[in-house]
Amino acid sequence: MGKTVRDLAAEDEKGAIDAIDGYAVGIDMTARNTQDEAKKKGLPWSIAKGFDTFLPMSNYIPKTAIPDPHNVELWLSVNDEVKQKDSTQLMLFPISRILAEISQCMTLEQGDVVLTGTPKGVGSVVVGDVVKTGLRVDGKDVEEGRIEVEVQEKGGPYEYKET
Repeated sequence: MGKTVRDLAAEDEKGAIDAIDGYAVGIDMTARNTQDEAKKKGLPWSIAKGFDTFLPMSNYIPKTAIPDPHNVELWLSVNDEVKQKDSTQLMLFPISRILAEISQCMTLEQGDVVLTGTPKGVGSVVVGDVVKTGLRVDGKDVEEGRIEVEVQEKGGPYEYKET
């Protein structure tokens, strides 16, 4: 976010876009085994999102590089096989509605990052997989939006165990 936003109206598209400083691409990972167990027990599953390396982010993308954020192609591949590829035109809600819903619950501050969702095709990865992602505007790759990461074992004393 480029500025503080509070109680934004869902129909205020200009206010929403004006509040955005720039963009980035993120890979929002989830430990499904941890999530599934917590859900079965009716417990919060936020830990399934919180492991080291679970949200790699691209470099900052200047707002000028994306003239219409509702018309961007996002893609993701695992081991060079495309798993996700779709347009932001397919988002269930426009950015103004997303920011309105958030800002009516909590104030968005300058520097906050808002994740808006993912295209269809979510799937599993294993240690050693190489995940790449990026975006295209008018058919051209936006280099600042590229990410390439190898899935790694966390290491350390934590061990997943069913309880």
